[in-house]
Amino acid sequence: MSNPVISICIPTFNRAKCLKQCLESIVEQFKDPQIRESVEVVISDNASIDDTESMIKEFQKEFSNIFYYRNLENIRVDRNILNAVDKASGEWVWFLGDDDALFPGAIDYIMQELKLGRFKYCLVNCFGYDNNLQNPAVRDPNFMIESNQYFGTLRECVTKMDRKNLVGYFCGLSIQVFKRDLWQAWPNKQEYIGSNGIHMHILLSAMKEQNFAIISKPLVKLRAANIRWDTFPGLETLMKRARATTKGLLWILETYRIPYSKLAMKIEQNRILFVSWATMVLKKYLFKNQRSRDLIKKLLGKL
Repeated sequence: MSNPVISICIPTFNRAKCLKQCLESIVEQFKDPQIRESVEVVISDNASIDDTESMIKEFQKEFSNIFYYRNLENIRVDRNILNAVDKASGEWVWFLGDDDALFPGAIDYIMQELKLGRFKYCLVNCFGYDNNLQNPAVRDPNFMIESNQYFGTLRECVTKMDRKNLVGYFCGLSIQVFKRDLWQAWPNKQEYIGSNGIHMHILLSAMKEQNFAIISKPLVKLRAANIRWDTFPGLETLMKRARATTKGLLWILETYRIPYSKLAMKIEQNRILFVSWATMVLKKYLFKNQRSRDLIKKLLGKL
């Protein structure tokens, strides 16, 4: 495929069933010939041992714009993300988690936005769905905004954002859309390997002075409670994840020269740890079945 506008880059590992839903949400939009001609799908498989490869080959029989690359061994998440972008050829990259999916019309919407030329990097809105991607699991989308927000620079936006959400927003893989050449031109990408969030570090570094936007329309369905923490070395426990989140937040604040209090950061780390623990306990012991979760959802709005 020559000169696609968008490369949808999907790093994957042992999630054939979820990935099938993800790909179905994409190829459904290829019914529009212009979209099919403008988009490629690049899948970087981290040496899966399930039926990922055979499932993808079935899609490739009909869609020549789906490209599959299988690593000889598991190179971990950061290198797999780098590999997906390296194999892409589009002007733009849209990351998509292998367990997430696009809303109908999402590709056409973002392509119309790209034509306006108002940003080099954007975050698209998303909605948390249940584990089957059938029903919303939360009451509101990720960004509570009524219209698209455009900024002269990414720096301008980051310095205005609520600090406690910074890591969540920029580490969320499926909401990142950006110019591929700016990513590729950024040097020393290797230094972020091992962070389990290499995309956050590269994009916040490379795009700091570039035009930026937040797209208000939800374009992505996020699958709830589906992160396999045991596949991320250093994030296996709640304590490790709280520390990693704090470390990531400190990196952002220092990179963007945003003043902060060490005491406040320690309090925030403990808050993250407590919320994570409380959520785990509620789901594991008090709300084991869907009926219980539905009841709490009615009472509180989300769980």
